[in-house]
Amino acid sequence: MISFPRTLRFRLTVWYSFALTLVLAAFGLLVYQTMSHRLLQHHDEPLREMGTAVVHILNEHEDCHDLTPDQVRTLDQLGRLVLVHDVEGEHQVFYQSPEMKANALAPAVGALGWEALPTPRFVTIQQNGMPWRVLSLPYRSKAGRPGVVRLMQDLGDIAETLRSLRLALLLISPAGVLLSALGGYWLSGRALAPVDHVARMAHEIEATNLNQRLPHPGVDDEIGRLVDTLNRMIGRLEHSFDAMKQFTADASHELRSPLNTMRSTIDVLLDQPRTVEEHRKGLESLGEEVNRLHRIVEDLLLLARADAGRQAMAREPVELDALVSALAESMAVRAEERGVTLKADQISPAAVLGDEPWLIQLVGNLLDNALKFTPSGGTVEVRLECAESSVRLEVLDSGPGIPEGDLERIFERFYQSDPSRTRGLKSGAGLGLAIAAWIAEAHEGQIQAFNRANGGAAFLVELPVLRMTVGDRLPEGPLV
Repeated sequence: MISFPRTLRFRLTVWYSFALTLVLAAFGLLVYQTMSHRLLQHHDEPLREMGTAVVHILNEHEDCHDLTPDQVRTLDQLGRLVLVHDVEGEHQVFYQSPEMKANALAPAVGALGWEALPTPRFVTIQQNGMPWRVLSLPYRSKAGRPGVVRLMQDLGDIAETLRSLRLALLLISPAGVLLSALGGYWLSGRALAPVDHVARMAHEIEATNLNQRLPHPGVDDEIGRLVDTLNRMIGRLEHSFDAMKQFTADASHELRSPLNTMRSTIDVLLDQPRTVEEHRKGLESLGEEVNRLHRIVEDLLLLARADAGRQAMAREPVELDALVSALAESMAVRAEERGVTLKADQISPAAVLGDEPWLIQLVGNLLDNALKFTPSGGTVEVRLECAESSVRLEVLDSGPGIPEGDLERIFERFYQSDPSRTRGLKSGAGLGLAIAAWIAEAHEGQIQAFNRANGGAAFLVELPVLRMTVGDRLPEGPLV
């Protein structure tokens, strides 16, 4: 079985050649038909003029049944001619030129029939492989006798001309298609050469050298735009790979820290006999590290599911003002233990469409972060207001603020700001704000961090507002 190259270059050449073949075939047929028609017209016009002359000669007398010697001499000079008229209801030949009597074409001409026609008619007949053009012209004598004038002319020159034209078309068209196919194949190779070069270069780029870029051809055409698109894609892949490597390294570091602490605690407990109290304290320390490890793993799984798009997110009406007030009330005890004042007295009624447990985690993460970085005697304030198109949640603290260089990275995973801001507290894994940012984005909102003019940090969350009219109540259950 013949196998053809499965390349774009080959397919383009085949389609181009196929289309060109159809065009040339249609063009050749049109040329041939036009030429044949024009050549026949060239012969038809003299026949028509001759037929008019015959009718004029016949009309010189009242009835042409018996032609005069002068009429016969004149008609003999006109060429191949047959005259027929009606005699008592039958068609009768009353004149036949000398050339026609000696011509073997006479039976074929007679076979055309002699019925009087309403209009002149041209036909082409074959005799011994030679074409003849025949004109049948109706006439009526002055006496009212109907008849037919039939004239013939050899089309040998037309046949030879058309034969030469057919031969030329049959030879030139395939040669033209072949030459065009070769030229198209060469041109498509030249046109697609940059694509092959780009493909080879792209094949050499792997995960270990994503910093490489494809060379731009320098022309803003399809190839240039393809190279720009591929380079942007490679850039995104490089960023994703770097983020993945950094994520893996940070995750390993965060997981290694509690594991090392647990290993050290176990080694200390096993090093020598300990009292029951010492074992209890050691186990408490192990429990704390296990809890920390559990939180890190849970957060990592959450972010992994979110990246894969497999984290379910409900869409239910949520009274955000009640949710924020309840969280602020529940965290007031923790704030009091740290000597921090937690204010939640600027809470306006607001409703959003979202997942209540995740919104609780969003607000809780922001409040927990604010309490962590606010010194004793400071203040954390949470505000909620409903604008025309969005709900604005603000969490403000009176801590040291966020270094300017950290504002753009504060929501990155595992990113932690200056350790001095924690005031000796145990720092987290750096995933709380990353999770908060994901929750806000999953609710079609956004989150921002900035420094307050009078000191401290501020976090702003904007979520789409749920439109309700006065007196409406939130429906129960998820929206359909």
